[in-house]
Amino acid sequence: MAVAVRDLEDLSWMGLLEVKGEHLAITPRGRAAHFEAECAALSARLAEVSVFADTLQQRTPSLGAELHALRQLADGAWSVTEAVAYVERCAR
Repeated sequence: MAVAVRDLEDLSWMGLLEVKGEHLAITPRGRAAHFEAECAALSARLAEVSVFADTLQQRTPSLGAELHALRQLADGAWSVTEAVAYVERCAR
């Protein structure tokens, strides 16, 4: 991936990377920005999983317990252990 000199200057000015001769080094601020963007992308993906579970539950009501557990897991309300235990309780 080619990076324009102007982009490097902007990223350096923003404190996201350092230009050291011919080498680039990401700064702690740059790492934080990267992980913040990654976290936002993962949060958006989990929200999509929750919406998809809603859609599946409307189409297949018999999977209500499983999809409820999946939604709770995606929302961070339950751990995997809690979600599995809930599904197992509902199956009895």
